[in-house]
Amino acid sequence: MRFIVHVAVGVCGPASLPLQRVDVVPLPPRDPTAATRRALPRGDVMLLRSLAFGLCISTSALAETSLPPILVSAGRTAEPGLDIPAATKLIDRQAIEDSGARDLTELLHRVPSIHVSDSIGDGSNANVDMRGFGSTAQSNVAILINGRKINPATDGATLYLNSIDLDNVEQIEIVEGSAGTLYGNQAVGGLINIITRRPDGRSRNVKTGAGSYDAWELAAGLGERLGDRTGLSLQAYRRDSDNYRDRNTSRTERLDGHLEFDHHAGYSYLDLQLLHDYVQTPGALLASELAADRRQAAFPGDYLDTDSQVLRLGTRRQLDARWRIEAELALRDDHRDFVQSFRGFPGSPSTQDRETIEITPRLVGRFDRSVITLGVDFQTTDYRLLTAFGPQGDDQDIGAVYAQITQPLTPLVSLTAGGRHARVRNDIDNGGQAVDLNDSVTVGSLGLVYRPHAAWRLFLRADQNYRFAKVDEQTNVPFGQAVGLDTQRGTSYETGAEYSSGALQVAASAYQLRLKDEISFDAATFTNVNLPTSRRNGLTLSADFDLSRSLRVGAGYDYIDSEITSGTHRDSRVPLVPEHKANAHAEYRPRQNWLLRLDLEYVGEQFLGSDFTNTTEPLDAYTAASLVMHYDRGDWRFTTRVNNLFNALYSETGASSFSGDGFNPAPERNIWIGASYRYED
Repeated sequence: MRFIVHVAVGVCGPASLPLQRVDVVPLPPRDPTAATRRALPRGDVMLLRSLAFGLCISTSALAETSLPPILVSAGRTAEPGLDIPAATKLIDRQAIEDSGARDLTELLHRVPSIHVSDSIGDGSNANVDMRGFGSTAQSNVAILINGRKINPATDGATLYLNSIDLDNVEQIEIVEGSAGTLYGNQAVGGLINIITRRPDGRSRNVKTGAGSYDAWELAAGLGERLGDRTGLSLQAYRRDSDNYRDRNTSRTERLDGHLEFDHHAGYSYLDLQLLHDYVQTPGALLASELAADRRQAAFPGDYLDTDSQVLRLGTRRQLDARWRIEAELALRDDHRDFVQSFRGFPGSPSTQDRETIEITPRLVGRFDRSVITLGVDFQTTDYRLLTAFGPQGDDQDIGAVYAQITQPLTPLVSLTAGGRHARVRNDIDNGGQAVDLNDSVTVGSLGLVYRPHAAWRLFLRADQNYRFAKVDEQTNVPFGQAVGLDTQRGTSYETGAEYSSGALQVAASAYQLRLKDEISFDAATFTNVNLPTSRRNGLTLSADFDLSRSLRVGAGYDYIDSEITSGTHRDSRVPLVPEHKANAHAEYRPRQNWLLRLDLEYVGEQFLGSDFTNTTEPLDAYTAASLVMHYDRGDWRFTTRVNNLFNALYSETGASSFSGDGFNPAPERNIWIGASYRYED
């Protein structure tokens, strides 16, 4: 049986970034037949990879196989045959390796439907935006590792991107647009789910590299089967860099362990991660400072020093012929020492502590071709922040119940419907003032997928979403912000069409996202606000084409019309959201063991953060290019990567405040040279 892979707006390519429509995707990490996929002939593996650029489009056909299409994020489970009504992309293991990316932010720069902006320069706390949220993007995109959110519900200042080990990732799944029914709080603009590898055999891997700004890294790992039923994997990582700006040194140390036990009708596992992440944060420069020396530090004493420990237990067990249970228990302990300054307000040593317990059981049932998911999400967090302005804290509980069904209506049409009810309880300590804030919300979703032909896929859906205000949004001791922001609520309407045939793949999707009480930040007053109503209209186009057996090209375009539609700033565009964004790529394989790839990214003008009146000079549009070259020899891969190839001078982000407009300059041309070894048995 031969499958066709369809891609939804994104970047794909045989050697770099397969963002594949998951009708035929690489095997999920928890499929026991993963070895079958790895055994595909080299030519078929090349077909499987997708080149990145415009909205991802993947290869037209896979080798003959009986493997079912699987996207874990479609139903929060690795269930074959789920065809959800949404634009989805998948970056598989081969694409991650071929990208030459050292971290997730470098990888996501290739995805047109995602806007990445980095204010620090090392990728650790970059803003990852989907559907145009600007400064609050990381509170409106759910970023998960094996279904566990890494962007906390209590505060918006931390994303923990350096907790992601790309060497240990099997695939990255991207669902564009609202996913409020299945994933709940924060899944407003979309979700990114990082699926890690299973220890399903014996493996050894080593990686090292060095580059501009005295940067270097060293990583090593192993995988072992400890008998017939137990697997173990260990990964260790260290990276140091002075980075582009003065007083911008960073250091990351990470240890990951995974122990898995196979048992009757399923398996269980234990994950452990220890992370130490330190970075100096030089701060935004005024226009005059930027012109004088774009590498200088505005705040030479500022830094973030983070320690994080995560323990996760999980199980999957078949109960009978139709039902199985899946459940996870995650314990997380984060501590951060930091100094962060503002113009006119020098920072002082501060601390932030967070302890979180998360429980996520669910039942998954298959009845012929129907799939039902019934689940409960519960998260409790003890959060404490101590600064010179006084203590703040929050004992927060978030609980939810949800259900989703995917039901074929005819051989050509399938329906997906679902609902979720969620409650939040906040016991806030605002500088000695105790405040209780509780709320609840109910959302639903409904969508259709229509396949008139094997090469075509069309979808239509409506999905409601929500976001509870975080503790650092509910409280603002030094500037007198009133406690009590409203819950953000919204509805997304989306449609899309995808065509894949032979060497040509094209895709298009359009959406409208309407929000009520959008939670935003006004840097001019240093307060958080509710925007009464706002909306985004968007369009994404992509095309991918094999010019020859060795050359593949592609392009993509994203348009976002983001507008505040009521209140004081009515008819203004949402700050830090570019209206136009485009990508293009070309991938060339002169020989079997050589790969050369060029990526171009264009980002249009965007108003500075907090410029809700749209009166200040916007950030300039910019075009950045990256070039990657790989050479394979046996189990070794040698890589050279050049970022900002044409040495453009630009800023990815900036903000307007009472002290002036601030800019965060992006690095100039920089290079990375690395070598990696991987043995698998």
